[in-house]
Formats: sequence, C-alpha cells, structure tokens
Amino acid sequence: MTDQRLIDLPGLRLPHDLARRAKFVAEVERVARRLGLNCDYEPPRFVGYYFLGTQPVVAAGRWTVTVGETELLDQLQVIVQRVTEGRFAIASEGPAEKPEFMLIHDRYDGSCWLWDFTHGHAFLSAEEPAAESDDFAGEPE
Repeated sequence: MTDQRLIDLPGLRLPHDLARRAKFVAEVERVARRLGLNCDYEPPRFVGYYFLGTQPVVAAGRWTVTVGETELLDQLQVIVQRVTEGRFAIASEGPAEKPEFMLIHDRYDGSCWLWDFTHGHAFLSAEEPAAESDDFAGEPE
C-alpha cells in the first residue's frame, strides 16, 4: 500500500482551455522558439496547477512552467480552498518548498482532483502508463 492521496473534487469543473488562459501555452511556445523550434503547442489531456509560495506553476507532460501571477489562477487557489473547506491547499509556504497537493485537471471533461504532489507530478510527466511498479501495483506475484 502507498501513502499517496488522491482526492476527487466532483463539484469542480474547469474550462478545457484553462492552460491557454493561464498563459502556460504561450510560455511553452516562447521557450520552444528560443530553442529554435517553431511549433503550436497543444497541452496533453491532463494539466497540473500549484503554487510555490505565491507563484503559480503549471505542469503538463515534460513541461513545468512558472507563469505570471494572474487573477484567474489566484481564483483557482481560492476555489480549491473553498471546495475542500480549507482542508487541502495547492500552495506551499514559500517558493523553495513544494506544496502538499497539486490540482490535476482533465481537459477533456473539465473534471478535477487533488493528488499528493510527488505522485501527481510523476503522473503528469509519465510518457507511458506503468504496467507494474512498487508505487502503483499490488503485491508481486
């Protein structure tokens, strides 16, 4: 058994284009251009949101980007606090610390859940599903 915590937020639905509205897509494309790549970035199905102190961070696939503070993402932090009645937060105490949880957003249907930071980040950056591992599989046969 693992220590990971996955908390469903059935009453929270976010727009499919939140990553674009939060300027995540623009920042990824800016960095890609600086690397000499000309592309139109489309985020994957799952996108994660959290805060390092007051700085919003968006993660999807291999990209983790600190985005500028926006009212939109500040509202997201308040919404998570309200929906969880203050029991869970997606912000760390300071910029050098990781938060306990991150908000995972399914862009296909808008659903959201909280996942402990370590497992949530591993999920978002995985390129292939894990068939078996100590963290996610049952007892070895």
